[in-house]
Amino acid sequence: MIQAELTLPRLFTEGPGDLQVQLTLPTGSLTALVGPSGSGKTTILRLLAGLETPTQGRIAVDEQTWLDTRQRINQRPQDRSIGYVFQDSALFPNMTVRENIQFVAPPNQQTLVSELIEQTGLQPFIDQKPARLSGGQQQRVALARALVRRPKLLLLDEPFAALDSASAQALRPVLLDLHQRWGTTTVLVSHHEADVQALADRIIHLDQGRIRSESLVDAAAPIPGERIERIYFDQPSQQWILETAKTQLRADAPTWQHLKAGDRIYISW
Repeated sequence: MIQAELTLPRLFTEGPGDLQVQLTLPTGSLTALVGPSGSGKTTILRLLAGLETPTQGRIAVDEQTWLDTRQRINQRPQDRSIGYVFQDSALFPNMTVRENIQFVAPPNQQTLVSELIEQTGLQPFIDQKPARLSGGQQQRVALARALVRRPKLLLLDEPFAALDSASAQALRPVLLDLHQRWGTTTVLVSHHEADVQALADRIIHLDQGRIRSESLVDAAAPIPGERIERIYFDQPSQQWILETAKTQLRADAPTWQHLKAGDRIYISW
């Protein structure tokens, strides 16, 4: 369980005010922070990570206090058990895929590094440097790097914002699988309904630094998107062909190589 009470003066879209929120994040949950630009979503992530300090506040993770302004407790970001994925993958350009992940891994954790590389579909690219990777592949590296220390809290700040539609569709099931497999408590900031509907089990709506509503995603509701029935690479046309119960799609989309039958995709026209 993660509990946070945070207050910080902020300049919002409609003028100055106080970001003032109380959050309770159940262990293993995936909470989406939604709301208009400038409502305080990214600021909350930065406060949880320790990259900014509130004027008043407290953050407790299980039995550990990360922040308590009254008691003058404020753990450094590197001392908090967090993984952070930004809009820009922020990889080290002079390091290979494996080296980027290994750089932040705990000592003697080669098995863990290899497991994450396999789960993110990065095995064919382990010796490549970021400049030779697609945007979706770079974000997979960023996810693996964020998880390699087994953080208690995973923070995702618009992780699909810089990706094209096909890359985002391919990355969503990877992210959800990693969240579930690794049991992290995850907070996602996104402006896109497809991201929220595909991933979140809780939604918090922010406006002017205040929580306007909280809701649980109905697990019994129909899952949006269409399930892939068949996907293969057509050599003559040099295109990927993807079939669902309703449609067939063709595209020169390298990121589709990471999709498989059973995955869900979100088709917009």
